[in-house]
Amino acid sequence: MQRYFKTKSWLSKSGFLHFSMKKVANWGVLIFTLLYVSCCSDREENKFLEIEKSDKVFNLKGEKFYFPEIINPLFINAVGDYLIISENRRNDPKYPLIRILKKSPLGYHSSKGKSGFGPFEIPDATLVEPGKNDSTFTVYSGMAKTFTDFSLTDTSLLGIDQYKQPEGMYEVFNMFHATDSTILGIKSIDENRLVEISLKDGEKLAGYGNWEKIPDTDHLIDYTDPIVNYHLGEINKGWFRGNREVGLFVKASIYRDRLEIFDYNDKEFTIVEGPRLELPKFEIVPSGANSVVIFDIQNKYGHRDVYIDDKYIYDLYGGFNEEEIQKTNEVAKTIYILTHSGDVVGKLNLDISIRGVVVDLNLQKIYGITTDEDPGIAVFELPSEFL
Repeated sequence: MQRYFKTKSWLSKSGFLHFSMKKVANWGVLIFTLLYVSCCSDREENKFLEIEKSDKVFNLKGEKFYFPEIINPLFINAVGDYLIISENRRNDPKYPLIRILKKSPLGYHSSKGKSGFGPFEIPDATLVEPGKNDSTFTVYSGMAKTFTDFSLTDTSLLGIDQYKQPEGMYEVFNMFHATDSTILGIKSIDENRLVEISLKDGEKLAGYGNWEKIPDTDHLIDYTDPIVNYHLGEINKGWFRGNREVGLFVKASIYRDRLEIFDYNDKEFTIVEGPRLELPKFEIVPSGANSVVIFDIQNKYGHRDVYIDDKYIYDLYGGFNEEEIQKTNEVAKTIYILTHSGDVVGKLNLDISIRGVVVDLNLQKIYGITTDEDPGIAVFELPSEFL
């Protein structure tokens, strides 16, 4: 079954807290109970499964395009008429970290991102988003903690502008600009699902969405305790994508089947659970001075990526565990299509496994990185029903 509801966000201001690890053995049971109660309340029909009975399921045959310039791609993004491919930072440093392809006709355009920590260089391309105008894009480097702007029109590997993130943002990861002066992202330890941070001084301006609590057991757990928030963050870990133009940001959980859709305009969450409702098996074990969440290796991964356009959310879904991925190289072959309000309105079955997804309504195309031994770009025709 699927839980599907909206909740108004609570605002808070809270900074990083230091803590000692005590009663570690109890946390797994308590958090599992929290999640189980959360998942099993307010049940409705599973819209992910209901779509199977409709005429909105399509089997798509894709075409693979190989580009020798692409070495070991990890992420795919889109900026205007271009696909932006982020390469693995473990590649030989002589290779650029970003490959740019023209969408139509699909072809190699240029490379960006000289590997390094020097001026206008980047050691990795963690996140990519549109820049300040149509001819630029912005890359966030998690290793260097920098934002670097690149031009789509010049031939230089180097960026054209670069600035360091403020110190208060160092615990924030998976972030996108919410405005010109703020970022919206996920903090490693926080009581909120999302935080908004000032780019000027790193101050936390607001927190959106609190973790669910176990009903009638507040006397057992202090839910402001950072260890609880850290463990809940790990269990709900996933991909984070944003579309600033429509004011929509989505976190797609990889370990459990959950989408958290955040409307920045009205500061409201829509949480959609499914297609699986059961929780992943995990343990919380000590690790030095801390403790970590360890998932059962047989668990199948859930959501693998999302793409947000003016009309829909495209949810790339996996359903393979690590052993299956290693044996078959198949990562994800399903795309669910959801409205911005969280209704599942379509399902696409792909004949090529991909990691990452980009959709272009004007071109009626779906793009993804193939997961075979010689990765390229898979292209599928988007059914006209979703135009």
